[in-house]
Amino acid sequence: MNENTTPDLWLTHDGVGLGPLRADLVETYWRWENSLPVMAGYARQTPESLVERTAGLDHQLADTATQTRFTIYRRDDGQGWRPAGMTSLLIDDRYRTAEFFIYIGEPSERGRGTGTAATTMVLDWAFHISALRCVHLSVIALNTGAIRAYEKAGFRVVGTRRRTGSWLGQPADEVIMDAVPEEYAGPRLVEAAVLGAAPGHSGTP
Repeated sequence: MNENTTPDLWLTHDGVGLGPLRADLVETYWRWENSLPVMAGYARQTPESLVERTAGLDHQLADTATQTRFTIYRRDDGQGWRPAGMTSLLIDDRYRTAEFFIYIGEPSERGRGTGTAATTMVLDWAFHISALRCVHLSVIALNTGAIRAYEKAGFRVVGTRRRTGSWLGQPADEVIMDAVPEEYAGPRLVEAAVLGAAPGHSGTP
């Protein structure tokens, strides 16, 4: 399988799809994660080697009990589905909560709504497949574009941690955001897929 092969997709919305991680995309993930925008967004100070990323991906593929990781795809007319980024839920099983992470690796996909659509689908999955009670994240306060995208997808600002992050080598505040199932107002793609596939089911009750 290569980047242009038709992938397995679990959910699709607004031309964006979510599918599983793929071992054959390790070099793509590695390239994305060593790009300067992604490194700055996650305050990483050193690039990762391909050997390290390969070992990390092997671990991610083997350990699925407390994490759900997705490859993000964008559908382009005439080109099918192309990998665009990665997103994940790191689950605390004791409290049924998870920390959310996302990055859009392909520069051409930034600013197109790819991240917002992917985030919406991950929340749908989190609440209706993983049965989580809360999904939370932290984002650098200066990253106002990301904060707006998270809010559009269903997250709310719940607080600020002062000088706990880093932006371009300087201390920065972090905004804390969360989402809960009672407030989820996005498309119920999981429900449609499950009920639509149920034998003898002809529509939502």
